[in-house]
Amino acid sequence: MKNMKRTLTTIVILALTVGAIMAQPRAVGVRAGYNFEASYQHEVGLGSGMVEVDAGISPFLFSKGYYLDVDGNRIPTTYRYGRAQLVVFYDWKMSILTNLNWYVGVGAGVSWGYGAFFDSPHYNNNGSLTTYRRLGLPAGLQLGIEYELPIPLNLSLDWRPMVNVFALRQGDLVSNLLNIAVGIRYRF
Repeated sequence: MKNMKRTLTTIVILALTVGAIMAQPRAVGVRAGYNFEASYQHEVGLGSGMVEVDAGISPFLFSKGYYLDVDGNRIPTTYRYGRAQLVVFYDWKMSILTNLNWYVGVGAGVSWGYGAFFDSPHYNNNGSLTTYRRLGLPAGLQLGIEYELPIPLNLSLDWRPMVNVFALRQGDLVSNLLNIAVGIRYRF
């Protein structure tokens, strides 16, 4: 009987918690700029904060360098590569006017590089051999503005400077400091 009461109490508390979480406003859509991302936002607390989860790719990156031919000669080339990324941010929202908010937040994620850029020896323009890692662990800030349309849509513009805690290139911490993007999300 005692175990039954504990189990029932646990189920009720769990159901109330899940219900409270699901009752908070959410939005799903896209964020496009440096990356093309699927975006999900979930308000937490009393509307003063939101969790944002974005998953996407940056497929149009190029790098100039050299590769070695079979005789050991350095041949100039342009490497095409990309990066897949998953990031999670916590943003604090503040109201400017009715339906117009600004937000600031912190976040981190994981990224994975792909393409020929990672598959061959790479010399930079100074002629030194550079090692590139496929795995990146970016962290950064987010600053943005959001407008809630009369229909259930949000429009946003944000700036998300990121640095790689575990650098993509050995010794290089900069990931993307000019990550500016436009978002459109459906609120539900």
